Amino acid sequence: MSETFLESFWISLGLIFFAYSLFKLVFYFYWSRWRKSYPGLPRESKVPPFYIVLVRILLLASVFCLSYFAYQRTESIKSKEEEVSRGVDFLFLVDVSLSMQSVDTRPSRITRAKETILRLLPQLNGNRFGMIVFAASPFVYCPMTSDARAFSEYVRGLDVDIVGDRGTDLKSAFKKAEEVLNSNQVLRNRILVLISDGEDLDSPGIVKFPAEVWVWSVGTPTGGPIGYSEDGTRVYGFLTKDGSLAPYENSPGVIISKSNPGFLKDLAYANEGRFLSLDSESPEIGDIKSWIDSMEKNTGQRIRNLRRAEGAKKFLIPALLLLLFDFFMLEFWGKYLLGLSKKVVPVLLFFFSLWGSDVYSFELDPGGNRIKEGKNSYEQGDYKSSLERYKEADPYFPEDPRLEFNRGDSEYKSGNLDKAIRHFEKSADSKDSALRAQSHFNLGNSYLKLGDRKKAAEHYLRSLKEDPNLESAKKNLEWLRKLPPPEGKAGSENKKSASEEKEEKSSAFKQGSKGKEKAEKQSKSGAGKDQKDKNKSKMEDELDRIMESMDLDSVKRRSPGSRNKEVFW
Repeated sequence: MSETFLESFWISLGLIFFAYSLFKLVFYFYWSRWRKSYPGLPRESKVPPFYIVLVRILLLASVFCLSYFAYQRTESIKSKEEEVSRGVDFLFLVDVSLSMQSVDTRPSRITRAKETILRLLPQLNGNRFGMIVFAASPFVYCPMTSDARAFSEYVRGLDVDIVGDRGTDLKSAFKKAEEVLNSNQVLRNRILVLISDGEDLDSPGIVKFPAEVWVWSVGTPTGGPIGYSEDGTRVYGFLTKDGSLAPYENSPGVIISKSNPGFLKDLAYANEGRFLSLDSESPEIGDIKSWIDSMEKNTGQRIRNLRRAEGAKKFLIPALLLLLFDFFMLEFWGKYLLGLSKKVVPVLLFFFSLWGSDVYSFELDPGGNRIKEGKNSYEQGDYKSSLERYKEADPYFPEDPRLEFNRGDSEYKSGNLDKAIRHFEKSADSKDSALRAQSHFNLGNSYLKLGDRKKAAEHYLRSLKEDPNLESAKKNLEWLRKLPPPEGKAGSENKKSASEEKEEKSSAFKQGSKGKEKAEKQSKSGAGKDQKDKNKSKMEDELDRIMESMDLDSVKRRSPGSRNKEVFW
């Protein structure tokens, strides 16, 4: 990797760490504010103590700095190392004439040869490799090398176009191989691997090589057409006698190339070597290694230039120790101690309670206890004490609709109707439909006590929209429907119904605190419906329209344009 890339990497890593640390600190700054505003928040969300987070940030900052120093202050020391190798030399003599492109061996003859060589190379490390290619003329394609990876790249580049001369001249190829084997390029212990289809119109004679010989025959005696394609184009076809390309294998004039395995087999036996047909078998790496082990080895030496990086150890070891401390002490061990403390602390508190005569205890749920005390005071009729307990619970459950409903009940019973209305309006914004229905019902009762029939009827209707089965709201609406029209403020005050609910009960806080109030029927319910006052407001007219279609069994309205269709709330 380049120096520029590494510098950019460290800068990016530093910016990410800075952003992470800043986020942590800002979060804890706001967390301290949220805890003051919402006292019940720590019970709902568990956050590690600030000092632990601060220690972890400092540890990670130290690890980052030590790692950067290890990168910057590493010293490079150059050295040389002598490497001794023992093995044999493999000289490949490969046919790359056009006949090697024949498809009688799938996918083609030359492709089969390349795949076989590449499969064997990783198992033959420690030996040297070289290659001569030939068609009408031979040349050294890859000099002898001990680098198997580099040699494999030469193998992948084999193609029938690397030799410009067309045709096959085995005689000149054999001569070139003898020339290379007798030179100082190839060491004494060597194996010549001939890969060819044996097709040569000049019929060369048998040659004896100064090396171990291994002949790989590729192709079939029946032969096959010669496939040809141009690099970089989609042109593909089969070579014909006039030099053109035919689209199909059985097209007229297509050249059929036949291999000559008999000649290749005679050549191998004449040199007391081995013969292998790639069409029917593959070389076994175990046999090859046994063959190499039976031969004398060439001893080679080479000098390798090494570059050692020193000086990073004194920075990386402390960085590693800090990371281990962070993981085991702050992460793993901290969680273990937290779980252990939950079991040990109650036992220790029990033994400490037996130590002396004075016993002290801590209230675990002050907010919930105040709610319970307020409910008990309400049921005993001590509404003032109930309001005080609910007020003490308010910091633990700020703006909780259920607590607002309970406070409204107590204010209603105390006669503070304006305050009760404010509390019921807040509880009416709850997400619980049952609590909303009870809140609107109590608002209707409160406005009815104040003499405002319009708002009372409006809230009774809204409570029925939230809960259509609320019978007390239905009865109060029916009672309102049968009331005579108001004759003024004084008259309305004198005709207040005695049918309001006997008692509004505040339920337990955990179950939603439903305030229930049942209205009794007015003793004068038998009075008939009087004629409507012509000066009624629009709300009263709408109320009358709804009341005319309402009975005690269900609250419903008739759809305009239909006498029979009923639409229920």
